[in-house]
Amino acid sequence: EELLERAQERLQDAQRIARIGSWTRNFETGESFWSREAKVVLGIDDPAKDLSHYESLVHPDDQDRVTEAIAAAYFQGGSYQCDHRVVCDNGSERYIRLAGQVFLGKGSSPVHETGTVQDITDRKLAELALQRSEARMRSILSAAPYPILIVELTEEYPVLFANESAYALFGISQEQTPEELKSREFWSDRDDRENFIESVLTESRVFETEMVMKSRDNKTFWASLTGSRLEFGGINSVFISIMDITDRKRIQQELERLATTDPLTGVFNRRSFFDTAYKEVRRAVRYSQPLAILMLDIDNFKAVNDNYGHQFGDTVLRRFAELVKSSLREEDLLGRVGGEEFCALLVSSQERGAYLVAERIRKRWMEEVFELQGSQVSFSVSIGIAIMLDETESMEDIMERADVGLYTAKRSGRNCVIVHNGDAHTSKQGKN
Repeated sequence: EELLERAQERLQDAQRIARIGSWTRNFETGESFWSREAKVVLGIDDPAKDLSHYESLVHPDDQDRVTEAIAAAYFQGGSYQCDHRVVCDNGSERYIRLAGQVFLGKGSSPVHETGTVQDITDRKLAELALQRSEARMRSILSAAPYPILIVELTEEYPVLFANESAYALFGISQEQTPEELKSREFWSDRDDRENFIESVLTESRVFETEMVMKSRDNKTFWASLTGSRLEFGGINSVFISIMDITDRKRIQQELERLATTDPLTGVFNRRSFFDTAYKEVRRAVRYSQPLAILMLDIDNFKAVNDNYGHQFGDTVLRRFAELVKSSLREEDLLGRVGGEEFCALLVSSQERGAYLVAERIRKRWMEEVFELQGSQVSFSVSIGIAIMLDETESMEDIMERADVGLYTAKRSGRNCVIVHNGDAHTSKQGKN
């Protein structure tokens, strides 16, 4: 008997700590038993109070739900669980988790029932506070004037939330719910999405970047992305704010183009050409690749401006730049480094290849005819070539030899190509 009392005390202590009470009901005799802790959980002041009509304790707004849960188990047998409110003796309300098991006898009639009641008020109030907080967050984010996405941190990064601005930016139908959206369809490149999410997770602060995204109709646009980790509705996720910066990017690219190109001819200006050429020379040295530089100067161009005017001279310069550029490969460089002087860098080019390119330019330019005041005018060009001889040569060394080649071509009567080999010897293409 003493052992039984100790066991009951331990059970009562366990129920008190867990804020759980137990109960049983015998349908045949009508008797029921509610543990002491069960009455404490339910806020009952009178330990002798009869709880055979438990439903009378349930909050009026929750009674139908509790009745339905219990009734289903009574008719079918088995277990049930229902969270609801009760009205305590002092008039306060508590959230209770009612769980029970109904045992059926002959004729499938309920004969016995046992179960527990647990005070979940603190947990439920926290959940409700979280729901209210999330609702406020959704309201604020929905009204934000910029697009916002929230994606779950799982393998496919499903969309948990998208505001109206995001729907408009990506061209999403209002009939679609966020849960139906796939975040992968908004990135132009799948790797960009993976890299962005990974960067957000590794950054201790907010991560910002710019990348290309796309809308539902596959139109791409530049976007400024800001991302941070977020727990949204209890789910680990990433918050992403998006700003369409396509116009800004276009202006930026145009400013960069204006800063790096010659406004008259559209090729590299002097500074940008040499900056890029220096990098190409270093790359050629690093990978032991050949490289050639051509210095090109339109013959007697001063006379063109003097005799025909600067407007016509500008036309000649533009046409010459177009002709030279069309004679080069996409990876080659072309810049205007003086009034009528241009410089071309031919990557991975040996002497013979550079010479053939220069000759093609010279001949094509001779065949170019300009109409002026009822007459036809044509011009010639002198070209100096220098090949990078070894890895010790600098950009200045190669340019100096190309200049010497050009100077030699001018002294040789113009309209020719001179290759300067780095010593006293030069090779010359005569006029034709």
